[in-house]
Amino acid sequence: MPRILWQNTDITWLAAVVVAVVLGLLWQGYRRSPLHGWRKLAAMACKLSALALLALCLLDPLWTKQQPKKGENEVIVLVDSSASLDTAEKPGEPTRAAKVGAALNDGGQDAAWIKELGEDFRLRLMTAGAQTQSVPHFRTLKFDGSRTDLCRSIMTLRSGGSNLAAVVVVSDGNATDASAWKAEATGAPVFTVLAGKNAPTPDLAILDATVATSPFEDAPITITSRVSAHGLTGKQATLSALDEQGKAVVTEKVAFSGESPQTVRLRLPVAKPGVSFHKLELKAEGVSEATLANNTRLLEADRGAGPYRVLYVTGRPNWEYKFLRRAIAGDDDIQMPSLVRIAKREPKFEWRGHAGESANPLFRGFGAKEGEEAQRYDQPVLIRLGTRDAKELSDGFPKAAEDFFSDYRAIIIDDLEAAFFTQEQMHLIQRFVSERGGALLMLGGQECYQAGGYDHTPIGSMLPVYLDRTNTTGPMLDARLNLTREGWLESWMRLRTDREEDEKRLSAMPSFYSINQTFAIKPGANILATVSDASQTTVPAIVSQRFGEGRVGSVLVGDLWRWGMYDPDARKDMERAWRQLIRWLVVDVEDSITLAAETEPADREHVRLSVRVRDRAFKPHGDAMVKIEVTQPDGKKSQLFAEPSLKEPGLYETEFFSGSSGNYRATATVEDMEKHTQLGTKTTGWTYGPQAEEFSRLAPDKAFMQRIASETGGQMLALEEVSKLPDLLKNIRVPVEVTLSTPLWHTPWIFHALLLLIVAEWGLRRKGGMA
Repeated sequence: MPRILWQNTDITWLAAVVVAVVLGLLWQGYRRSPLHGWRKLAAMACKLSALALLALCLLDPLWTKQQPKKGENEVIVLVDSSASLDTAEKPGEPTRAAKVGAALNDGGQDAAWIKELGEDFRLRLMTAGAQTQSVPHFRTLKFDGSRTDLCRSIMTLRSGGSNLAAVVVVSDGNATDASAWKAEATGAPVFTVLAGKNAPTPDLAILDATVATSPFEDAPITITSRVSAHGLTGKQATLSALDEQGKAVVTEKVAFSGESPQTVRLRLPVAKPGVSFHKLELKAEGVSEATLANNTRLLEADRGAGPYRVLYVTGRPNWEYKFLRRAIAGDDDIQMPSLVRIAKREPKFEWRGHAGESANPLFRGFGAKEGEEAQRYDQPVLIRLGTRDAKELSDGFPKAAEDFFSDYRAIIIDDLEAAFFTQEQMHLIQRFVSERGGALLMLGGQECYQAGGYDHTPIGSMLPVYLDRTNTTGPMLDARLNLTREGWLESWMRLRTDREEDEKRLSAMPSFYSINQTFAIKPGANILATVSDASQTTVPAIVSQRFGEGRVGSVLVGDLWRWGMYDPDARKDMERAWRQLIRWLVVDVEDSITLAAETEPADREHVRLSVRVRDRAFKPHGDAMVKIEVTQPDGKKSQLFAEPSLKEPGLYETEFFSGSSGNYRATATVEDMEKHTQLGTKTTGWTYGPQAEEFSRLAPDKAFMQRIASETGGQMLALEEVSKLPDLLKNIRVPVEVTLSTPLWHTPWIFHALLLLIVAEWGLRRKGGMA
């Protein structure tokens, strides 16, 4: 910025004396002057100003100005070379890429503004697409980048050199790494040049898509997508979800009435367990679009793969157990080993028999076991059903974490009093839920809840209902089940995709007569269903809550079996309800081995594979070998070894680079290093589709380009205004400057000012009659 520098400030006193003397002489001369009024004052002011200007020249003022030193400061011209620029905004018009090329080149030579910048600055020409590259010129520029890593390029370049004066960015503003943008306080200003004005038309686009899995059998996978259309008002398109063989699983018609995006949900009725891949496709018949690159998306869904093992413990064989076993018989992913008590513990009697004999002598001679294995009167009689082998549950309910935490994801307690468990076993169940992250479900049998003595026990403390706040008015008769608002929001509570159909199903359900009545739930619990009788008394029927790392559910209806005996259709509904409830229990419970593939939104190429390994007590396992096999889209397999992490015990990490678009599947195999035994395997997957991200938004992002410029101290220009850049950059502060100085005494305007003031004073005196 120009400024005045005074060189002879040591004689300031002399200038002041001169001004004072001149002021005195003027006062004496004009006091007797025939001039009057404003002419007199104006003449005095002109002469005083002229003499003051001459006095200031005694200080030898210099007019100084800073300007960039030629060839010392660097300017980077960064051009977006992504493929999304190679689209025309209207049919028959040049593409944005063609317009950018015309702005950068002039008849096979660099454009005039680039040449002018090169006269004052040292230029670096670069392109930003999938990679940032330096180029000698823009005459052979190709717009073929699979993504626009614009923000990371700008942030890196801004802090890359001490002589960097500015960064010029030519782009449409649609950066695939926009979420990574952060303007550092220090760094060169960024001047953005916006390419394009409007969104290409006509065009269909899938803006984004997410996948959600649920225990809901009619729609185990739900795809939520936002789609948009430009220039297709009144048209109709079809959104389809394709499986890995390219077959359409479900389709939905979408009608566009304007430019606003629409949200479409596709519910996939069939999905296999484990990792599956789907392709989302948007089509409109008879429409020639600006581009088809934004009409597809690759999606990955992980429903988990069993077997999911649920431990069922009941105090007696009952109807609920019968229907529950039948319900899960058709689900290959659910295993339910069970402990069923067929005889309670009886008082111990002294029988007359052989000395030292503790077994019942009535069984003598019938092959009864001797010693500690003999059937005792003072122990309950348990039978095991659905166990994995002869050893599982052979000692009754587990007593150690090693036998409980790793084998089961959930536990169901039905028709069993609290006295069945030892205090240590109840604390073990509490740790299973709160620390291990398992699930606990208590059914409504006659010896559960308050009747089973669970109040003031570790198990009772986990239940979502208070056991000391019950009704004493008598049993409920003809109780009808209804879902609450929270229940309707839980997919596993519904049996129909349409709410109206589900309400009809609820109204047709039979009445229930065995209700564990409670009128208070604990803080944080959710009532998912209620029952009401003829007197409009309403109490909770199904309640759930989080407890530590796991979840706890309570089914307070004790005769749900009536539902299954109503008619064949009702039985099918009840079996589906049981399967969905069991799925809800186990779906979010982690295994002892977990595998996760994580990517950053701004860098989806690099995938971080994390494997967590726990031992049978569900504690971190730090001595394991983790091998990961990645199957790439072309079928090629890559072998990786995960290394122990310093951040967390039992965590093993490695990275994988997704080089090509498509579906990726990774399988981790974990081996115990000490025992040389395999601990298990885990599979996950991910998709990589940079082209879909690149073409998802084609309208120029003017707001983002303006944000980059304003946050870095630069300015945004339209592509048509790019010729203004040389003048703008000449006036910015640069790292290396040169100072130009000119003595004011030698400047023409000082002489002209003095001459003008003296002539003005003389003219005023002549007008006033003075010689």
